[in-house]
Amino acid sequence: MSRVYLSLGSNINPKHNIREGIATLNLRFGQMQLSPIIESEPVGFIGDPFINLITALETELPISELSSQLRLIEYDFGREDNAPKFSGRTLDIDIVLVDQLEGEHFGLTLPRKDLFEHGYMLYPLSLMEPELIPPGQGETVQELWRQFPFPEQKLWLTEL
Repeated sequence: MSRVYLSLGSNINPKHNIREGIATLNLRFGQMQLSPIIESEPVGFIGDPFINLITALETELPISELSSQLRLIEYDFGREDNAPKFSGRTLDIDIVLVDQLEGEHFGLTLPRKDLFEHGYMLYPLSLMEPELIPPGQGETVQELWRQFPFPEQKLWLTEL
């Protein structure tokens, strides 16, 4: 059984899509731990604010199968294959951490590089699991958040 951390985000009808995304993941994977909900300005483009959170779940699925199932959920929510990387999303689900795995695994780099570059991932994880030390890091996520080098990223706590 692996402990997996996922990042969920949406800026198209975000409260609805995040609630429904959590419900869909619960049906598929069972009970999950949820971080506090944050709202953030988009990174890399101009658009509506995003709602983001981190979820933690336990699964026996191999990473490749988990990734495939998450993509199918995104497609069910209207994700388009050819959408630009930096654009609005109905539901974006990214695998951030899987146990203490590090490096390339079935096309995914773990831990996800975005975790250390985007506050919308690091901040909610630091609130949920402050003492967690990501693989390859010598500090907890709480310490990493305190030292976060991108203060221009605007984000704030919110509710669904």
